[in-house]
Amino acid sequence: MDDKKNIRFFLGSNTKLGFVSLFDELKDPEEGKKLFIIKGGPGSGKSSLMKRIIKNLKRKNHSIEFFHCASDPDSLDAFIDYDANIAMTDGTAPHTMDPDYPGAYDSIINLADCWDKNKLYANKSKIINLSNTISSCHRMATSCIMAATALLDSNMQTAKAYINHNTANEFIAEFAKKLEGCKTGREKKRLLSAVSVGRTVFFKDTIKQLASEIYVLPDEWGAASDLILSKINQAAAFLGLERIVCYCSIRIPDKIDHIIFPSKGIAITTSNEFHPSEDGHQLINNLLLDIPNPLREQMTLHLKKAEELIGIACEHIKQAKLLHDELEKYYIEAMNFSQVDSIFKKIANEID
Repeated sequence: MDDKKNIRFFLGSNTKLGFVSLFDELKDPEEGKKLFIIKGGPGSGKSSLMKRIIKNLKRKNHSIEFFHCASDPDSLDAFIDYDANIAMTDGTAPHTMDPDYPGAYDSIINLADCWDKNKLYANKSKIINLSNTISSCHRMATSCIMAATALLDSNMQTAKAYINHNTANEFIAEFAKKLEGCKTGREKKRLLSAVSVGRTVFFKDTIKQLASEIYVLPDEWGAASDLILSKINQAAAFLGLERIVCYCSIRIPDKIDHIIFPSKGIAITTSNEFHPSEDGHQLINNLLLDIPNPLREQMTLHLKKAEELIGIACEHIKQAKLLHDELEKYYIEAMNFSQVDSIFKKIANEID
């Protein structure tokens, strides 16, 4: 994967079950050279440290895959460098990670060693109050997402009776032929979208960068795309094909929204209200038979209410981000960033 192509994903998301992590996808102890796990509080420079390391790697034109924070897309949670064969991640909550093979493969970078504990202790009550309020914001967001998902799942279940199986099966058969010669390998689990700060974020450019041939499943209810993508993924798994499977960010791992086969430059993507497709892609139409108007009206009402609930969840996450920025200030004031510079130099030398 080429860094110049801006390959960006999420490895965690706010879902109907709370925060769900796919960060174990970073682990490759058999083939990977090193996994660096950064520990430290908010504002301790975890994302900045990764960006500094990446800047060094970019000079060597390395292929890098970026993983952003679902609750703050401007912040980096992890990256994989496919040329240096290393990965680095923020190993703190809500995606806590610890070494499995300390020193031999994965190791801890502890930025907590760089802060003045006395300064943090002096602001103990403020830090506790802010942290608890941030957690409450995320709980409220989860409640909204849970309610929205219930409505969307109801629509999907209703629409299953109206799937045009002839069209679906014909497309699956035709698409399977295109996978001949696809590179063998494993499934990589990723997310292309997330309920985030004030809006739903969708890394649509990642699909375009990894695939020149893109098939779009227009499916506002999710039933036909769920059937098609599940069957294609099952077939690819049986054949042992390398693929990137991108799940619905609020229904991990119950529904797949996109599958990319990078070695063939082919992708299938679901188009709906939350991540619409663009012109220039191949639309697969007639996926559903006509749904009776009274039923469709109720489903449309469900969809509108789900959109409203997702919008409210985004606002809760936005509020959590604003409070998180306040929390970071206490840690920034307590940090000795000259020590962080020393850690950066040590890691940079180790990677070289």
